[in-house]
Amino acid sequence: MFLLILLLLLDFLRLGTAMIFFNLKLFIKTFGCNINKNETEKIYFLIKYFKIKLIKEFIIANIYILNSCIIRKNSQIKILKELKKVFFVKKFNKIILILTGCYPELNNINYILFKKIEIVLNSSTNLFIKKILCFYLKYKKKIFFIKKKIFYNIKKINKFVQIMIGCNENCSYCIIPQIKGKETYFNYNSILNYIKYISKNSFSEITLLGQNVNSYNFKKINFNCLLYNISKIKNIKRINFFSSNLFYFNINYFFLYKNIKKISNHIHLPIQSGSNNILKKMNRKYSNFNFLFFIYNLKKIKFTTISTDFILSFPKEKFKDYDDTLKIIKKVIFFEIYFFLYSKRQNTISFNFKEENFYLKNMKLKIFKNYIIKNIKKKIIKTRILVIGYLKKNIFIGKMDNLKFVFFEYYKLNIIGKFIEINIINNKKNIYLGIYEKFYYNY
Repeated sequence: MFLLILLLLLDFLRLGTAMIFFNLKLFIKTFGCNINKNETEKIYFLIKYFKIKLIKEFIIANIYILNSCIIRKNSQIKILKELKKVFFVKKFNKIILILTGCYPELNNINYILFKKIEIVLNSSTNLFIKKILCFYLKYKKKIFFIKKKIFYNIKKINKFVQIMIGCNENCSYCIIPQIKGKETYFNYNSILNYIKYISKNSFSEITLLGQNVNSYNFKKINFNCLLYNISKIKNIKRINFFSSNLFYFNINYFFLYKNIKKISNHIHLPIQSGSNNILKKMNRKYSNFNFLFFIYNLKKIKFTTISTDFILSFPKEKFKDYDDTLKIIKKVIFFEIYFFLYSKRQNTISFNFKEENFYLKNMKLKIFKNYIIKNIKKKIIKTRILVIGYLKKNIFIGKMDNLKFVFFEYYKLNIIGKFIEINIINNKKNIYLGIYEKFYYNY
């Protein structure tokens, strides 16, 4: 023990900082799980040989160590609030602020925020905290150890391609036709040439964009023709599109969907309301029966995931109309639902409609949220994914047809860029865990 203390003293004297450590007050705050608490204990064990006193109030501290956690957004907000408190106290008391833990390992870190911090350490540099602290006390220079990348070898494979602008529909609530004007379709040959060009630059997945993407019609070449010709491009492995309108789908689309595997198995199809009465007032050109019949036919062809949009509390919406919307959720197993309260916009037909009471709107919104939590089923037993890269320790990442990410375990890099079949075993919010089974197909 005596020998260890002697060696430490020699180390301090060599750096010329032995006296600086005497009578310093240390405050440590830990966010997150037991792993972080264990890390905090290690940090304290490494620096406790200095004559540092551990205190319970950070206002009188000389050194403040913040061990951070970012597993939830709420934790991140708490860390930022805590940092603001310390920044305020630093105006009146000189505190050496050390930030460690998960936060410095974020990709989208706030470098402006870090300028106000003396030492930033990632998890792997905590072991060197003694030398780092000594170096700072001697030279008074800020020290940052920031992990800039978390993901490795992830290919950027998806490219958005806009094929049209504007809208001809004139839905009673929508301001897009007034802003964007009537539908204008981009040149068919230009679209194909552009997709051929990007397919040579590692892009193997495209997403076609438009206000009503499936209403595309350029010189007698409609949306179905466009899909068919894009599918003939060798390097393109998956074709997504949104946002589509039920009114413009025809029987030919079912034929393409059945025979072209490159067309995504996920479709985003906004219904807006489950009530025929409200759909008429919205000037939508379909009924809830049309919607259900279309979904039924899609799912009959092959496994399909569906997402949709709902507008709640549309003017003159009765409780029967609201109930019809809730019934649609039970009839169709949606993968994802986006819902919004009706928003009044100038220069729209519904601008002069009488809006609902504010409290009634909020009540409907709360009921809808609770109903979704009880009825929406996100669990997918088996699906195909396109592998886009790997993390480390044999953990790979892929994208489903609905553009959600899946993490799974494998051991060979040659799987990247290929379609495989995955069994989903667990999901939490938008993160999915899967087990690899076999190659789905190759082009």
